[in-house]
Amino acid sequence: MRDDARHWPPREEALFLRFQPVFTAQGQVHEYAVADSLMPWPGEALHLSRQRARLRAAMVFAEKFAGTFGTPLDLSFTHSLHAPEDADLAERLCRDLDLGPPQAGARLTYCVPMSERLLARAHVLQRYPDFQVTLRVRRLPAFRGGEPAAHGVLRAVGVTLQIPRGLASARTLQSRFFALIECAAAANLRVVADGIDDIQDFAWMRLHRELLFRGQALSAPLSAQCLDTWLEADGHTWRSFSACTKRWTGA
Repeated sequence: MRDDARHWPPREEALFLRFQPVFTAQGQVHEYAVADSLMPWPGEALHLSRQRARLRAAMVFAEKFAGTFGTPLDLSFTHSLHAPEDADLAERLCRDLDLGPPQAGARLTYCVPMSERLLARAHVLQRYPDFQVTLRVRRLPAFRGGEPAAHGVLRAVGVTLQIPRGLASARTLQSRFFALIECAAAANLRVVADGIDDIQDFAWMRLHRELLFRGQALSAPLSAQCLDTWLEADGHTWRSFSACTKRWTGA
């Protein structure tokens, strides 16, 4: 594969760029989550600057892949979206992350704090602090007064649950987990089980075939260089990779 260095993000940005696979219950890659930087930074202004740099670098990476193989790469990105009650959340997201107008068919999901403005009855999901539920949203084109909305609109498409270690053997946590899954299904939201550090927890949750999974027990975050090598091998069939083994399928 030809590697045009002009399409790579600047070195100071790529230094903080890591991706963690999000798997289906069948072990295939569903998307790549842009992982947190290995290096912390103080101050809100600097934090936003680094957030913008990481997202920009991730999007350049995805565009490079799509340009080479003609296949889009699905990404997710976590952002602590906070705004006054009367603020437009799509506008605030764009301002925080320096985003342009929304594009139809964009393959980027934002993981943001739960909000009643984005999901009716969000307070129901917030009753389960053990799982630190957050919202997955897409930014879509929209019209206001017959004109395109500059920042689009945010639409909820799923939720993320942080999985407490030991879920597989904790009956009380399991009952709360089942309740959360039912609430999400009723709202037509797909669930990502995140923070999976124990393979036994993954094996137990895998019985729920509609869930998505992410965590150190499945894959550590990959550097952009490592992921590029991995994707080069799979090309347009990048979703075909399978992390399944019979040991954890219940076969």
